[in-house]
Amino acid sequence: MARQHKGTLAVIEQIYSDIPAFTDIFTEESFYIFALCFVCAAVMVAFILSRFITIKPVEY
Repeated sequence: MARQHKGTLAVIEQIYSDIPAFTDIFTEESFYIFALCFVCAAVMVAFILSRFITIKPVEY
């Protein structure tokens, strides 16, 4: 059982080392640009979907 635990831990450590850190992906400025673009895209998608989706009250 201990050997399987070591193998599992090694796989988790390998996956963790393969995933880039937050600071490897973004600088402070690029993060703010990404966040602004993400918010704008979310607002646009919500606006477009609101034209096609209608919420109707449930009738009892």
